[in-house]
Amino acid sequence: MDHNGNPILEIKDVTKIYRTKSGLFASRGRDVIALDHISLEINKGEIFGLVGESGSGKTTAGRLIVSLEETDSGEIFMDGKPVTGLKGKKLKKFRSKAQMIFQDPYQSLNPQRSILDTVSEPLAIHRIGHAGNRKDRVRQALKSVGLSPPDDFIYRYPHRLSGGQRQRVAIARAMVLEPEFVIADEPTSMLDASISAQIFNILLKMRNELNVTQLFITHSLAAGRYLCDRIAVMYRGRLMEVGRSDQVIRNPRHPYTKALIDALPKFGHSGNRKRYGTLLAHRRDVAEEVGCNFFSRCALALENRCNLEKPGLLDNGNHHMVACFLSQF
Repeated sequence: MDHNGNPILEIKDVTKIYRTKSGLFASRGRDVIALDHISLEINKGEIFGLVGESGSGKTTAGRLIVSLEETDSGEIFMDGKPVTGLKGKKLKKFRSKAQMIFQDPYQSLNPQRSILDTVSEPLAIHRIGHAGNRKDRVRQALKSVGLSPPDDFIYRYPHRLSGGQRQRVAIARAMVLEPEFVIADEPTSMLDASISAQIFNILLKMRNELNVTQLFITHSLAAGRYLCDRIAVMYRGRLMEVGRSDQVIRNPRHPYTKALIDALPKFGHSGNRKRYGTLLAHRRDVAEEVGCNFFSRCALALENRCNLEKPGLLDNGNHHMVACFLSQF
């Protein structure tokens, strides 16, 4: 697998702002900066993890990549070709190469469509094959995600499946087009641990056997460590740390990454003792956020530095990138 060679996906200086509208009875609120000048490269054949809390911007990044939303500024490239602003046939062609698996299989599957209709729908949209061989492709896709024998499932409806089976159907639907790139947005957050492990193994099989590059979006560093070749840690629209997953977890350099590891019982110590202790018990009051996004919660922050300017991502060696003034001494 080529982890240092040609990136299949490049995100260059992308910003996305959600403007709050002023209504009849409400004055205009504060705009929400979902992504703040993000740049990333994902290499062919790797599983790349985007890790962060709710509201960090990771799902927005996924939606921008597959053109479900448009960037405010910056560009996204797939195989060296721009995907920002694609319309019509070009967008349709791109969507056949890049698919998304959503977080909630209850919402992403139409309850009134059989599994056969659901999984064959992308083939019909892209006019691939005819009814007979589409059914064969659906059977193959269901088999590849562990729904076997497929004929036990193709005429069922979503309400007759468990949560884990529904998510397998959602993965089969994404895979039936044989895409090059798949975004898995928290695909196991609604499943228990044993079912989650099975879904992870399906994603690993997709990478190892079919060479499908994946962006895995998660709030869990533990899941990122298990599944991903590299990890990017996001906080409130900015990248805090990017590196090989073992590197980021064994040798975290950003105070936010350290706080995430402290929150995991299996990586920290028992009881209330924290290994790193980088999270303030009470947030600082920050009038205007011109500095580091993590300043209000960071126990290590430098007054008159971290609150006044945003640190850029710098390579600390071994392609381990960190956006923190403290790690640059």
